[in-house]
Amino acid sequence: MMTGIDRTVEVEGCKGFIFTTKNGTPIMPNALNNVLYNIVNAYNREELNAAQKQRRKEILMPSISAHTLRHTGCTRMAESGFDPKVLQYVMGHSNIAVTMEVYNHITGKERIRKEFDRIDEIMAG
Repeated sequence: MMTGIDRTVEVEGCKGFIFTTKNGTPIMPNALNNVLYNIVNAYNREELNAAQKQRRKEILMPSISAHTLRHTGCTRMAESGFDPKVLQYVMGHSNIAVTMEVYNHITGKERIRKEFDRIDEIMAG
């Protein structure tokens, strides 16, 4: 409770929420989207001013939403080898196809290489 926010609030058996109000209740996605929108806009305004002063091309942040965070979290869990059925449960998908097709996409050749390295280890072993 370093921030003074009560993280013990429980909603449908879940607690320890990351994004909470000052009362400790979870922030609704639309409210979180507004916070993220304001953060990105503030950064981009400052970056535009700095780039203009430094006479360089600006590097702007893309928009970020609660869904972006959800998608990224799911993708990273899948990339780290999270059990797909557990991931389906965590994400609340009724069908594993949603988890595997929408969220579990291949983001780079490193992931493919890692799986083939695992096969090589099994075959050598």
